[in-house]
Amino acid sequence: MHLPVFFLKQPRFRGGQVRVRRLVWRQRLSVAIWMIVALAVALPTVAAARAGGTFTNPLFAGGDPWVTRVDGVYYYSASNCGAADICIKRSRSLSGLASAAWIGVWNHTSANAPNAHEIWAPELHHINGRWYIYYAADDGNNDHHRLYVLEADRPTGPFREADTGHPHGRLVESSGNWAIDPDVFIDANGKLDLTWSCTDYPDSRFPQRVCLARMRDPLHVAGATVPLSTPTEPWETRGKPIQEGPVGYTRNGRTYITYSASASWIPDDYAVGLLTLAPGASPLRPSDWTKSGPIFDHHGTVYGPGSVVFVASPDMSQWWNVYHAIERLDCNPAYHCRDIRMQPMHFNAEGAPILGIPVEAGVPLSLPSGDRLGGHGA
Repeated sequence: MHLPVFFLKQPRFRGGQVRVRRLVWRQRLSVAIWMIVALAVALPTVAAARAGGTFTNPLFAGGDPWVTRVDGVYYYSASNCGAADICIKRSRSLSGLASAAWIGVWNHTSANAPNAHEIWAPELHHINGRWYIYYAADDGNNDHHRLYVLEADRPTGPFREADTGHPHGRLVESSGNWAIDPDVFIDANGKLDLTWSCTDYPDSRFPQRVCLARMRDPLHVAGATVPLSTPTEPWETRGKPIQEGPVGYTRNGRTYITYSASASWIPDDYAVGLLTLAPGASPLRPSDWTKSGPIFDHHGTVYGPGSVVFVASPDMSQWWNVYHAIERLDCNPAYHCRDIRMQPMHFNAEGAPILGIPVEAGVPLSLPSGDRLGGHGA
């Protein structure tokens, strides 16, 4: 991160034909005045330096980013960070997440547990004063991936397997099939929904689709599983027919779901699509959703951008897209080389995301508006 350096010119004192005592007094008075002036100038200068600072991508190694902001604090959640099975970072500045320390918040209880291995895409959510982490995991066999939820009183844990009525906090939906990448959100009708990447099979066969179900509360699914979308477009079927990493949000009275498409293990295949719900329609009717995309795809040396999540700048005047991507075409599988990036984005009048093109590594970007250098200690 690079910040401009500001210099204050030091005053020059010119003596006259006066007595030494008066000269010293005047010098001291002048120095005092200049110190006051310098302090008055320096305070806004430091703020300007921070406000006008820059950073470059990538921020740090990792994949499947998730960022949420609660009471002015940003939280980033991830798995396999070294400190625990699931970890978070926290910072009062968005850019500060890059250097924030990992905090371990949960470890599996037994190596033989069905949620002890291949822990993917954990999302930290704050709902009605409680903290939840939604994630996918298995027993060491990818065919057994299912959805789970953790619960805690604080964002830093300790988290425990939630009492969902099923072992190990499993979040059971009606199909019971293979499932990854859970996300919960409030739709335009004010209802809590669960969306995830699903199949029609108990194992990891294709296609992977975007599914949705209504939630009774943060720990229980109330309605039937509804497949919303199937990968049919060429940009969704590169390598394999896959839609994964869905994230739902509501803006300007409309509901949207972003998702990542195609094979994540092939560097140049991944891209981002969008599902848009018709105004006033039910999210449980697949015919009421419209697919578009790709809305974010490979550009220059940025390959496989995906898993987008949108978050406001500290002063709430900007929106930022946090996502993962890779730079190497020779990485196999590609997801081993992912890194985390962020760049400005905006929404159109209807609330759809306008993401532009991925910014290449090393290109200076202005810090998020209102960002403070560092910003740890939340």
